[in-house]
Amino acid sequence: MGFGTYVAMGNAGINQVIVIDINGNLRVLGEGELPKPGEVIFDPNAIEEQSPQVSLVDDSGVPQDLTAEIDDIFAALEEGQDPTLLGEDFATAAGGQSGSSLTASGSVTRDGTETIATTDFVTTGFASLGLSETQSLSLLEQFRLYDPIFVDSNSSPLGESLAVITDEDTPISGQLTATDASQNDTLTYTQTSSPSNGSVTVNPDGSWTYTPNENFDGNDSFEVTVDDGNGGTDTLVVNVTVTPIPEISIVGNDVVSEGDAASYTVNFDKPSTQETTVKIGLTLGSSEADDLESLVVTLSNGEFLNVNEDGTVSVPAGETQLTITVKTSQDNVYEGNEDYSISLESGLGTVGSGNVNTVIQDSGENGGDDDTPTLSVSAEGVAEDAVATFDVTLGNPVDGDVTYTFGLNLDGSAEAADFEGDLVVSYQEGN
Repeated sequence: MGFGTYVAMGNAGINQVIVIDINGNLRVLGEGELPKPGEVIFDPNAIEEQSPQVSLVDDSGVPQDLTAEIDDIFAALEEGQDPTLLGEDFATAAGGQSGSSLTASGSVTRDGTETIATTDFVTTGFASLGLSETQSLSLLEQFRLYDPIFVDSNSSPLGESLAVITDEDTPISGQLTATDASQNDTLTYTQTSSPSNGSVTVNPDGSWTYTPNENFDGNDSFEVTVDDGNGGTDTLVVNVTVTPIPEISIVGNDVVSEGDAASYTVNFDKPSTQETTVKIGLTLGSSEADDLESLVVTLSNGEFLNVNEDGTVSVPAGETQLTITVKTSQDNVYEGNEDYSISLESGLGTVGSGNVNTVIQDSGENGGDDDTPTLSVSAEGVAEDAVATFDVTLGNPVDGDVTYTFGLNLDGSAEAADFEGDLVVSYQEGN
């Protein structure tokens, strides 16, 4: 095909006619200009037909319509036949098979375009009509340009594929659009191949929804074909990238001795390809704020991560584990068991949640800190007929009420008759 004066069908204006010479060169037929013998006339502006009109100018300069012959060629190609074997009924109406002096006439109705690009024997079929090989190639190219094509939002051709991205376990939807040279054609979209790792729904208007299989991440694809209803089609491969979304969980100490640190591990079931976030919460149960000294978050390599005021933490891509450390306060005050909880919520690029409740012990259980107070009673000797005074003390403070039970214990050297009056208990405020 000569490209020196190449004219695309899509560039032809209203009422313009394209002429293909015997060398395959294309030009717009000027007003009042007559085509030369042997040239092919390609008219994309046919009003009553869905497809362009094609004629071959005979030796007398008269255009001869090629409807029936080209119809037969496209029909044979669509059925997988060799158009050179159509028999004598398909012979040229005039002239030799290598010349351009056909006298047959008609209009063109195209039945299938998937075979147009296969020009090895297609051009042979056209040659039997009297077209040169270069004319055949040029004519086929014009029919190819008559097919619908997929375009983007700016009406630029998409080519053979479209790339989209979605998160794991997250459906994605889109709208495919195509253009067609014939404004009379109705475009219909269908799914022509299925994804391997998900499901897809393609509607006739080009809208589609892809749903990845549960827990799948990686690459998947499916094909969509647009059909103009007159044999013109275009096929697009939609390549889907499903990014992994880690599922998070938390485990940790359910008991900690007062003054020690409790440790919690946040696990990601898979690494993420991008930065993610999680949200960490601390809820006081029976414990108080001064029972806890600090909460820090570190990566597996010991690097500290910042905990924002709202509890969110940004986690670098590729990480699969975090450590949360909560340091409890040692106040040497017996408080009994107290508790708090650490919660974990998903954020950007993560799913899942968890919660661990932790009891702070200061009673010496499990060999830990023991703030249980010791009771001591001291007294000096007392003379007969005087008041005996006993001092009762606790080894360390107690956060809460303490119950004392007093009684008189006679060890045998004293008798009840040796005592008279009431037992009086007094205490100093704050002690």
